[in-house]
Amino acid sequence: MKKTGKSNLTQENERLQKENARLIAENKSLRQEVKLLNEKMDWLMKKMFGSSSEALNSNQLDLFAVLPETQAPEPDASLLAEAIIPAKSKTKSPRRERIPENLPAEEVVIDPPEVLANPEKWRRIGQEISERLDFEPGRFFRRLLVRRKYVLIGDKEAAPVIAPLPECLQERGMAAPGLLATVAVSKYCDHLPLYRQEMIFKTRHGVSLPRSTLARWMELIAFWLQPIYEIIRITFMDNKYVQIDERSRWGAAT
Repeated sequence: MKKTGKSNLTQENERLQKENARLIAENKSLRQEVKLLNEKMDWLMKKMFGSSSEALNSNQLDLFAVLPETQAPEPDASLLAEAIIPAKSKTKSPRRERIPENLPAEEVVIDPPEVLANPEKWRRIGQEISERLDFEPGRFFRRLLVRRKYVLIGDKEAAPVIAPLPECLQERGMAAPGLLATVAVSKYCDHLPLYRQEMIFKTRHGVSLPRSTLARWMELIAFWLQPIYEIIRITFMDNKYVQIDERSRWGAAT
């Protein structure tokens, strides 16, 4: 009886050990399957919503195919790293967007005050053109600021004169105030995000303005509108009756 009982215990112990080993292998296989499925889902999310520079190779998704339960080898670290790590985009220096030359152009001629006072005494020797992209509701156009150069007739030693550029929101900026106002009003009044404005400008007007450029313009607008914001904030906080507590939003001390 003792030998029989001991034999039964040994068999039961062996059976439990085998069952335990099978469960461990199955658990390991399931963990590997979950890991691979999560990595595949991350890839698809980056492809759909991530940066366009993270190009997806059609063969890379095959690396995440779930293996049969009987085969649960460790994934090849080099292949997995190649599939997971996105290709690094080359760092490029930012370049200024070019204004399409097919847009209609409007010239604004700016002459120096000296020439306007006595035009018969001056002879034009050249001109400088500063080009900006402007917008009126429904159309883009190029605004050309033509500044003519003049020399004084009869005085070869006199230096040429040219009118200074009018004041602008940003030095060497391509956007005219009309275009900046349109982008701001479209975003905050018409509820058009910058990516939608980018598509509208490109598909309806043939003008390519990346979202990054539009975002920089919004920062520029916010900088120049800061004094107006401060006036609104001070006026708002000076009101003796406020229906809700806006002090934290407007930066007032609590």
